[in-house]
Amino acid sequence: MSGTTPDDAGAPEGAGAPKNHEAVDDEAGAYQAPLSPAAAFADRLDEGGFFSALFDVTFTKYVTRRLAGPVYIVGLAVIALSVIYGLIVSLGAAVATHTPWGVLLFLFGVVLTIVGAMLAVLLLRVAIEVFVAIVAIAENTRPRPARARRETKRR
Repeated sequence: MSGTTPDDAGAPEGAGAPKNHEAVDDEAGAYQAPLSPAAAFADRLDEGGFFSALFDVTFTKYVTRRLAGPVYIVGLAVIALSVIYGLIVSLGAAVATHTPWGVLLFLFGVVLTIVGAMLAVLLLRVAIEVFVAIVAIAENTRPRPARARRETKRR
């Protein structure tokens, strides 16, 4: 069992402290079940007020960085399904010709599908990186509060 003892309950992460996926006993002695991957992901999304940032009409909070990973995974899944569809269509077109040229047609379809998928993955990655970079620039150039500016000037 991967629980913690009362001795290391307050230890920092990496020094025997429990991680999100481990079962632990809380301060009251109640057993807490380990978080499922979906629950851990939901906790990560709502950690900084994800849903409040999503519906922030003043656009002072950014959700792009938190959504980049899931959007990339969904995009890769869509591209993978497109590759499978492309291979099936190529095979169907090759078989429908009823000639030896069908083999060449199938090979052409496979090459076209693979090159298209590689290009789609590249464009998806670049597009997400551009959005994340723009948000990072916006976060880093946001005006700081007056107190932080005064402390910076003193140094």
